[in-house]
Amino acid sequence: MEGSSKNHYEVPLMRYFGWILFLFLSGCTENLTQKNHIVIGESKPIQSTFTPKEVRLKLSYEKPYLLFFFSKTCGACKEAIPYLNELAQSFQGEVEIIGILGGSARSDNDIAFLNQHDVRFKVISDPQSTEYFSKAVGGVYGVPLFAFFSSEGKEKKRFLGLVPKSLLEEILKTIRPNEF
Repeated sequence: MEGSSKNHYEVPLMRYFGWILFLFLSGCTENLTQKNHIVIGESKPIQSTFTPKEVRLKLSYEKPYLLFFFSKTCGACKEAIPYLNELAQSFQGEVEIIGILGGSARSDNDIAFLNQHDVRFKVISDPQSTEYFSKAVGGVYGVPLFAFFSSEGKEKKRFLGLVPKSLLEEILKTIRPNEF
């Protein structure tokens, strides 16, 4: 009798763990659900879909984009803001520049910081969105981080640390749509 009771529990337990493994593995290959990200000072959110299997971060824009990961306490990040403003103006309509402000606690403080430093490109600062974008690019291990993406959502180039405006401009020219 003892041997039969052991088999009685063994089969359902194996099925249970089999279902858990199946659900886990199927969740790893799906798209993360479409997310909306609040842009500071704008009424229209940015929509995104990350597909881990294809390593693709697709945004609602039908154009290439630059994600600029930065923080309020980073001196190099503050130095990059003026020339990112210039690049956002120069490439308006062709390439989006989106700041991802990490370490945010309150949007009021974020707005004050953006105003103080005259940030004119789009900025996302809510903690859930910053974590989402950080995971989508494989982690952010320092700032400033510049990640360039094609309009299809494929990462093309990445730089960690302060880089010259001329280098960023060169990369933006290579990822923007060709003009005919």
